[in-house]
Amino acid sequence: HAVYPFTEVVSQEREQQELKDTLLSLQPMVKEHPEESFLDFVSHYLGAAEALRILKATGYDALQLPIVTAAMAYDIIKKHPETQNCTENAGNEWRYATDGYGQLLVQLQRQAQAAGVEFRLEHRLLSVEKSGADHLLAFSHHGEVQMQRARHVILAVPPTAMAGLNLDFPSAWSPFQYDSLPLFKGFLTFEKSWFECMGLTDKMLMSSNPLRKIYFKSDKYLLFYTDSQSALYWRDSVEQGEEIYLERVRRHLEEALPLNGKPLPPIQSHFYKHWPHGVEFYLEPEAKHPAALVHPSG
Repeated sequence: HAVYPFTEVVSQEREQQELKDTLLSLQPMVKEHPEESFLDFVSHYLGAAEALRILKATGYDALQLPIVTAAMAYDIIKKHPETQNCTENAGNEWRYATDGYGQLLVQLQRQAQAAGVEFRLEHRLLSVEKSGADHLLAFSHHGEVQMQRARHVILAVPPTAMAGLNLDFPSAWSPFQYDSLPLFKGFLTFEKSWFECMGLTDKMLMSSNPLRKIYFKSDKYLLFYTDSQSALYWRDSVEQGEEIYLERVRRHLEEALPLNGKPLPPIQSHFYKHWPHGVEFYLEPEAKHPAALVHPSG
């Protein structure tokens, strides 16, 4: 493992120090606005236009959601490495697995298989029907529907994905409501690590355009990471075709980066991932939620 580098933020907009000063100055008033959204809270003191600019400067579109109260927003800001510098957590050190977590997952799968667990990958659950004492599960696998019978069923599924099954979720399971935020990450590699001369190596650039947070990983790759509306923007771009997606990536990078009028160097290769259910959450964050939900039929 190594020290996670992306706690030092570069901003093409106004300085991060201004953002930090603003958030720290407003923090004492949070208790006076327990029910207000973070956007309304900041708007109350700074006006709507400035509040929107401040929220965008954090890099997280989710902070604009009506459900996110001021207290929730400050908790999110201080618990993310990219934004912790705006809070009392500025000195926190983060660490990461230098080669990723793939080998750990492989090891865990082998241990489970040795204990008798069977893995069937790339299956999508379509429905669950009660069939006598058993349950009948329908899966989609490479375009074919496969049926599986089981006495007991435990589902580890994003709550909002449950709504797509015939299981009357959440009304038959829980008195609470659920929602989720999409996430999108795009990776880009280049023939030369041109961003080294800009002083961006192992730093993150905050952008007000749909790229939002741009990470420069040593001399290896460039990554942008978005949520909520920006994630939907990139999902839609991908669905319109790779050419349109890459054209928008280039245009927004040229807007955000100090290229001094020069074009972005050619992209050598790229990879992206969209998570429809990237972050799951309750719509009643203050309530006590059970660790597991049980269907009335068992």
